[in-house]
Amino acid sequence: VSGCDSSGNLTFHQAKTVVDALFTSLRDIAGARSLMKQFKSVYVPGNHTHQASTYPLLKQVVEEIFDPERPDPVDIEHMSSGLTDLLKTGFSMFMKVSRPHPSDHPLLILFVVGGVTVSEAKMIKDLVPTLKPGTQVPV
Repeated sequence: VSGCDSSGNLTFHQAKTVVDALFTSLRDIAGARSLMKQFKSVYVPGNHTHQASTYPLLKQVVEEIFDPERPDPVDIEHMSSGLTDLLKTGFSMFMKVSRPHPSDHPLLILFVVGGVTVSEAKMIKDLVPTLKPGTQVPV
């Protein structure tokens, strides 16, 4: 907590302010995820035979990108970078012009705000070759 040199000097008001700010940030993050159609939750509820578990967000995203059954990822948006791409995007509303798919390229860069853990990086390293061999995915 800034402005407090030791836990003995921490006041209730300072602690409450920090905890309130933390929960405000968590609510904002949850609000951003609520706009997604597919990647809303990492929680998989259990039932009588299986216990509850988690399905990591990075794993969901990578599997969605490399799934051959899904031609257009729902929550992954192609951002046009130049005039040619903007024209293609504009014409695609009237004609059957397909957008580039993330798995079409031999290099996919995953940029994660906040970083990833070592286990998440290993999971991606092990998962990508099983889904699309020869693709490089730096995280």
